[in-house]
Amino acid sequence: MTSKIISREKISNFVDSMINDFIVIATTNKNNVPTLMEISSFEEVLFDTDLPMIPLKKLFHPAQQDLFKFSRTKGVTDIYMLKTIKDIETKVVVFGVRPCDITGNNVLDEIFKENFRDEYYLTLRDRTLIVGINCLKPCYENCFCKSMESNDPKSGYDLMFTEIAKDQYLVVPNTDGGKRIIELYSELFEDAKEEHYDKYIRKLELKDNNFKKDILVEGLASELEDKFESKAWRKYTKDCLFCGSCTFVCPTCYCYNVKDKIAIDLENGIRLREWDSCYYPEFARVAGGHDFRHEKERRFRYRYLHKYIDIPRRYNMEGCVGCGRCITYCPAEIDVREVLDDVRGES
Repeated sequence: MTSKIISREKISNFVDSMINDFIVIATTNKNNVPTLMEISSFEEVLFDTDLPMIPLKKLFHPAQQDLFKFSRTKGVTDIYMLKTIKDIETKVVVFGVRPCDITGNNVLDEIFKENFRDEYYLTLRDRTLIVGINCLKPCYENCFCKSMESNDPKSGYDLMFTEIAKDQYLVVPNTDGGKRIIELYSELFEDAKEEHYDKYIRKLELKDNNFKKDILVEGLASELEDKFESKAWRKYTKDCLFCGSCTFVCPTCYCYNVKDKIAIDLENGIRLREWDSCYYPEFARVAGGHDFRHEKERRFRYRYLHKYIDIPRRYNMEGCVGCGRCITYCPAEIDVREVLDDVRGES
């Protein structure tokens, strides 16, 4: 199957056709905030807009998951997986995913299958097809994806749309799932010709020039290790509210806590897991009440060390994709690029 051509006008037909066959999720303007959610019409889609506030991870690693019920009389009922398996025949298509979010989700894919398969995450991931839209210029001012090399993923998506001329898109299938989607709606596509590929190559060349590097990643991990005791950590700790907003909007933050909620009669309960944040004071609290990261400065520093040292060395992938959400949604207006520059002594 070769790449295909589709017009902007027919993209709406494409999405509306998929809605009849799949659960389709796209970025909408619910509550005046870009939000990933199920749609019932292409008219709901924010096609050329900022990134959704909460990234792709919310679909596979929800903010809260009920795992199972338990009772003294009935034992354990695995409610979450039963519901997921019941719905598994209905595939999900996420339309309009940006390259940095695809890259971020690739990081989570590796994390959630390391050592053991996290079925709660991977069952949802395996039933989902991802349709990406290429970014030919930065999404907005806080984007620094070029620095993190996240704007050109080679995997993690099924189709990629690239605008090669006004209202004309080259559609590149990347998996068998992507090929099947094109086959389902073949009447909406045309075969790509040599002239289309020439335009595509020129667009990619222009794309490379449209992005600039904001931070130098080479050698960053070693420099941060050397600056472990930098005074800059303390400087930004004074501003940070430790609200956890940056971790929740981050495409690669994955920490969660597991809790049991017990009924007042002590006969029944439910186990759930929900997002947690390394910025929370209780995050590093262990048995006996000991907290090995009780100082705010340690908590602030830890997130940077995890993103820029631990994940790259452990998975050979950057732990930050440069989407800029942590900057955009930080109530204290802390800019990760400024922090890294200050710690490295570059500003």
